[in-house]
Amino acid sequence: MVEPRQSAMQRIQVGVIGLVVVLLFVSLANMVLDRVQTGPDAVAAGNAKAEIDPLAPPDEPLAELGVTPVAKDDGAEKALEEPAQSIRQVPSRAP
Repeated sequence: MVEPRQSAMQRIQVGVIGLVVVLLFVSLANMVLDRVQTGPDAVAAGNAKAEIDPLAPPDEPLAELGVTPVAKDDGAEKALEEPAQSIRQVPSRAP
């Protein structure tokens, strides 16, 4: 039979090995995620953008998001209605 002291040591060893394995997996995942976020392409693109003007706001932030605002132009609607009204007001000539 297994002595209580041996059983306790075996449980401690398994626990410590398990903690080391989890720590290694977390460290490896962290390194991979850091490498993906700050890869060479991302660093080069960031440097190119910073060379232009680092303090300038983006030119078209909505366009960068893929959203375009639609502005209602009242002047265009009136321009379309006015010619139709002026045509109605022209007197017809009878021969």
